[in-house]
This record gives sequence, C-alpha cells and structure tokens, in this order.
Amino acid sequence: MTKLIRISLFTLLVCGGAAQGHAGKFFALGTASSKGTYFPVGRAFCQQINKYSDAHRLRCLEYVTGGSVYNIHALMTEELDLAITRSDLSYYAFKGRGRFKGLENHKQLRTVLNLYTQPLLVTVKTGNGISNFSDFKGRSINIGNKGSGKRDIAQKIFSIMNWNNRIFSAVTEYSTSQQGTPFCQEDVDILIESIGLPNKFYTGLIKTCGAMFIAVSPQVISGLKKLGPFFFETEIPKALNPANKGVAKTVGIKVVLITTIRQPVEPIKTLANVIIYNLDEFRNSHPSLKGLSKRSLFSEGINIPLHPGVTAALSEVKGKLR
Repeated sequence: MTKLIRISLFTLLVCGGAAQGHAGKFFALGTASSKGTYFPVGRAFCQQINKYSDAHRLRCLEYVTGGSVYNIHALMTEELDLAITRSDLSYYAFKGRGRFKGLENHKQLRTVLNLYTQPLLVTVKTGNGISNFSDFKGRSINIGNKGSGKRDIAQKIFSIMNWNNRIFSAVTEYSTSQQGTPFCQEDVDILIESIGLPNKFYTGLIKTCGAMFIAVSPQVISGLKKLGPFFFETEIPKALNPANKGVAKTVGIKVVLITTIRQPVEPIKTLANVIIYNLDEFRNSHPSLKGLSKRSLFSEGINIPLHPGVTAALSEVKGKLR
C-alpha cells in the first residue's frame, strides 16, 4: 500500500464528510488473509469506528495484508496506522528480539486493545491415517506465506520438534485463502495455523472436505509455553471439531490491536472510547469477540505499553471497568 493510495482513500472516505463540516483522521488497519479471522475482526472494528464518525470525525478502513509479522513492519514504515497481530510477536518486536532484531524504532510500538484468543490448529482430513504428530513423516505440510503469523508458528513448531523440510514429502507456502483447494484435493495433508474460532474457512473445510483438528503434541505445547507467558494450554471446543472423537488439546494466544507512539493522543483516545462505550455492539459483531469485557480489553495479552491515548481514556472510566 503506497502513501499515494492512502491519500486517495482519505479523500474518498473523509473529505466527503468534510463537505458536511466533518474533517478528521483516517486510520489504515492491517489484518491478514481475507479467509482468516483478522480480516473480519478488523472490518468489525472499522465499522464500529465509522458508525460514529459524524461525532468524532475519524474513519477507518481494513486492509488484506501478509499477516502478523508483515503488519508490524508496515506499522514501523508508516504504511499502516493500526495493526492486528499476536501478542507474542508484539512483545518480540517491542524488544527487538528474534525475527525483529534490528527493527528500527521498535520501542515506538504501543498497544491499543486486546481482541480475542486464537488456538493453534493442526488440521488433517479424516481417514488419511494422521491422528498425531508421529504420523507426519513422509506427508505434505503447509507452513504459510512469508510474513504471516502461520509461518512464524510453523517455524516455532519445526524448531521444537527438531524437524526439517526433508522429513516431509512436500512443504508448501500457501496463505489461508490459497490452502483450501490443495488441502481438499489431498495435495496438502497437514495445515498448521493459529486462528480465531469459529472461522468460516475452517467450518467450510469440515463440512466439504472432512477436515478435523488433531491434538497438538505435548512436546510442542510444553515448548511453546517455555517461550513466555503468551502461550497457554487450552482445548478446541468439541462443537467446532465434530469429526474428532477425542479431546484436541492445544495452545492459545491473545490477538491484539497495536499502533505506534507516533499516533496522536486524542484520535487513539477516541478509538478506545468508541469501543469502551459501545462494547456490546462490538463483541456481537464477530463470534471471536464474544468473550470481551471492559476489563479484558486492556489487561489480557498486553505485553507492551498502552498508547497514551488509551491510558487517557482509561483514566476517565477508572472504577467502571468490569
């Protein structure tokens, strides 16, 4: 996304309001694949902001992007104003560690709010002879596109399990939106992804291709939890995994909305207030958001400092969050 395109979008979205006496700030929000959960959640957030734009003069538009890692880099280069990412990645980026070593101005990253928990999914087709991680040898696996959260989580799993590409018959790099057809046609046996549930894409795979989620290896669960407090043990709800007769244990991780300190205080404060005071609307806008509360918005998954605009909003509602 170039700055020229963003200026054009600002003109289309905001200047129309300016003719009615409204002019304000435009927020470009980075999500991920259109088939994932980041995109509809990002759309829900922007719709919530835009619904009250006559009052606060802010506008928001969600963008399909390469995913969590890409979003952080795009924030730092000012291609994006807001970004959805995993809480562990926001922490590593803020600290300048791991894949973010050498990231310029990384200490400028700030949290806006917590969104939801997403579980790690390991997906196979029923009847293909794969029921646990020991069955993976000689099979094909999709690790996701570069810059995506799914690629990052796949690399972590490969490291924990001491895997390399040679143990698989094929290692593909499809995005979430690309992986459905090769999976259903059995060109890809295993999908690995951390994504919010319920998700229309995976619900479709279950209904049309006989997909199911299998339990994550105890070795992987333990290894991920050792990386930090971001990962925690959880289970895939049985209602969302009907083909698996057992219990699909896995790990969960928080998904957060982040920005940078370069964003002015007042617009970010307004964004926070729109969500705080219209939380029932927001959490009913997507199934992944159902568990949100005014307290969890600004406490769970927050591993880097809150933006000053958020702290300003919280100071005005102190004692009312529950």
